[in-house]
Amino acid sequence: MGWPHRVKLGKAQKTGGGQLISSRRINITIIILVILIGSLLWLPGFAQESFGDKRSRRELFPIDPKTYLMGRFRPDTTRDFVLLPAELSGGRRTYLRTSVAEAVGRLIQAALKDSVPLWVLSATRSYDHQRAIWNSKFSGARTSMGRNLAQEFADSTERCLALLEYSSAPGTSRHHWGTDVDLNSTDPAYWRSGEGVVVMKWLQQHAGRYGFIMAYPPDREHGYRYEPWHWSYQPLSRPLLRNYYRRLITPSDLDGFLGAEVVRRLPWWEWYVNGVDEGLR
Repeated sequence: MGWPHRVKLGKAQKTGGGQLISSRRINITIIILVILIGSLLWLPGFAQESFGDKRSRRELFPIDPKTYLMGRFRPDTTRDFVLLPAELSGGRRTYLRTSVAEAVGRLIQAALKDSVPLWVLSATRSYDHQRAIWNSKFSGARTSMGRNLAQEFADSTERCLALLEYSSAPGTSRHHWGTDVDLNSTDPAYWRSGEGVVVMKWLQQHAGRYGFIMAYPPDREHGYRYEPWHWSYQPLSRPLLRNYYRRLITPSDLDGFLGAEVVRRLPWWEWYVNGVDEGLR
């Protein structure tokens, strides 16, 4: 279809023709700009980053964003990371982002006030730390949940899938960010009886008010197994995942560890990195 209608221009009308055409061009330009702006707003993460996330880029990233998300840094020498007090970590040397450390401190104090034992078993892990864990389990030098995967699986794809039940590939772990903690025990049996049941009931009732969400709850279709011990500080970890990780990290970045070529062929983003509780996506 052309213009809405045609008119036969007389002398008086012809004198305004230039203005009419100019006006139409301006209107078309405005429409195009509106379409372009609308398209930008619908790009994944753009609207949330610009309008939904109140944290500035500097607040989210203590160093270069990609370096940070991949865990290629030392938390003990990086801005906004603090060593957890011994009373919160059972004497282990482990680091968290400052706001996360403060929140987990309040969480643990509240639990102790209710006579519920709670402590941080592990927190930030660098890329190198995660690679050492991954490689030792892949090679069979270390067991994974009591299983020697190198002896059990000759096929590298089957071995990676089994390893990914409870371990993250280097560069994909939420523990790189200093936002996530493992609490009390990583033994599933602990959480099925006695003290573990009491702790879990308390966490389900109270952890949310301190900003923490269980990262890998049961009844997910894909990804890591149920991890009742793994809790994430949502105010910081959610914008990191939602607005940045998918845009900055590519398959080619997953390299330098045993089985990396297999992991790159797997649905590493859909099943594992993004396979978390809905409240963290």
